[in-house]
Amino acid sequence: MQHANTKKSELIFKALAKVIRQEREKQNKSLRVLADEYDIQKSLLSRLENGINEPKLISIWTISEALNMPISELIKLVENELPENFSLTDK
Repeated sequence: MQHANTKKSELIFKALAKVIRQEREKQNKSLRVLADEYDIQKSLLSRLENGINEPKLISIWTISEALNMPISELIKLVENELPENFSLTDK
């Protein structure tokens, strides 16, 4: 799916990648362990952590549960990684 502003969406994906990796590493879990414990494809986790994939909501939700955090907390951490006053829409 193409977004009107690809550069801005890439910022979101990079922020999500950073947060997922940080949270996984805080738990001292490898990609393989997290994937195996929660029946998530290791390749999906890897692509998300590298900012390669445009994630589906269900994937983000599953990963947030695997990281033992509400999806809202994960999203808040992503928001905190974005530039101040970040917006996908031109207001």
